[in-house]
Amino acid sequence: MPRDLSNSSYLPQNLSKEYPLIVRGEGCYLIDDEGKRYLDGAAGGVSACCIGHGVASVADAMAEQARKLAFAHLSMFTNEPQLQLAEEIVGFGPPGMARAYFVSTGTEATELCVKLARVYHLARGEERKTRVIGRWRGYHGSSLGALSYSGRSSRRGELSPYFFPATLISPPYCYRCPWDRSYPDCGIMCAWEVERAIKQEGPDTVSLFIAEPIINTLGAAAAPPEYFSIVREICDKHNVLMALDEVITGFGRTGRNFAIEHWGVTPDFIAVGKGIAGGYAPLAGTLISEKVNAVIQKKGGPTVPGYTYAGNPVSCSGGLAVLRYIQEHDLVSNAKATGEVLQGEAKKLLDMPLVGDVRGKGLMLGVELVANKETKEPFPRAAQISEKVHAECWKRGLSYCPLAGDADGVCGDAASIGPALVLTEDQARDLVRIFGEATSAVAERL
Repeated sequence: MPRDLSNSSYLPQNLSKEYPLIVRGEGCYLIDDEGKRYLDGAAGGVSACCIGHGVASVADAMAEQARKLAFAHLSMFTNEPQLQLAEEIVGFGPPGMARAYFVSTGTEATELCVKLARVYHLARGEERKTRVIGRWRGYHGSSLGALSYSGRSSRRGELSPYFFPATLISPPYCYRCPWDRSYPDCGIMCAWEVERAIKQEGPDTVSLFIAEPIINTLGAAAAPPEYFSIVREICDKHNVLMALDEVITGFGRTGRNFAIEHWGVTPDFIAVGKGIAGGYAPLAGTLISEKVNAVIQKKGGPTVPGYTYAGNPVSCSGGLAVLRYIQEHDLVSNAKATGEVLQGEAKKLLDMPLVGDVRGKGLMLGVELVANKETKEPFPRAAQISEKVHAECWKRGLSYCPLAGDADGVCGDAASIGPALVLTEDQARDLVRIFGEATSAVAERL
């Protein structure tokens, strides 16, 4: 039964919401304090538990490390799990990556891209290159810095007076193309907007372009096939670094080790998180390209200020165990194969009322809900369609992430579904079936 936390010493994220008390997890299931089981369609809630709940080998590795060494600050020491994880994660990453630096959250990882870009440009004598370009609807973390270059309107309003200046451009959102075009006859205008923004700001002032390969908070909206190759050429032309936020999409989520491999492009930075430690420990990091690393190495000396728990040995031992589990159980291949079933089953939802679009790659699925399927008109935010569908799913034993407000920055309803990579084909079918039943129940009451 959901807990009323209004009188608790704990401050919840939403004082108007009651939260179920989850006491246990098993594979792709969560169990509450009354024994009810929920098919976990969001891998713990934010696609973090990529190998599923309750994997003993990960818990054992972390416990063993905690008994040996729990903490040693990286400003003075290094540790074996951090060094091992760096070696293995660079090898697991796409070609062209050279180094890894570990932090605690995806927010810190994306900010590290910004900081390292500054180090790079200063080392080259390019002091004026400070501007960061992000995208509307994109999300790169909850700190004031990360929110500055994130474009999710619902997270910006109250805190916007504290942001640093950044430039936001239109996202690749084919279902609602800002130019009212259709792929492939659109000229990939969303990619060329990167060059327009660079020229308008002045190429000598722009440091970094940051983007998610697949925009999670937009309901798994993927960039067109040509998008990142065009952006890579634009960034190279204007001496702008390119950072990919793979906090959600990395570590097999899309059926490839990293999502950018679908586009065949080498970025300058890759921010990683969530799946890096499978939800078993606070861990994130940034992969650094050979190009950037060469400049930093030549510069020598300090790179960026560290964080207290950066490179924590217990967290890194968990990350190492998770990465090895992914590889030993070939979970990237399972994400591809089971993802094809999930995506195929989900396409059938398009025949239902309310479902305007179904999209995604691998085990990353987005379903957009609309008031009018022909015009794509979103529901008014006051209707709370996302919340109602999620509540119906919860009654039926399915958990996932409901999304709201991203169709136009105010209105819009969608579902973000990203189960653990151990999902079976039968579980994929159950997930879609329950979601469909819940959506039908809501539609019948409208």
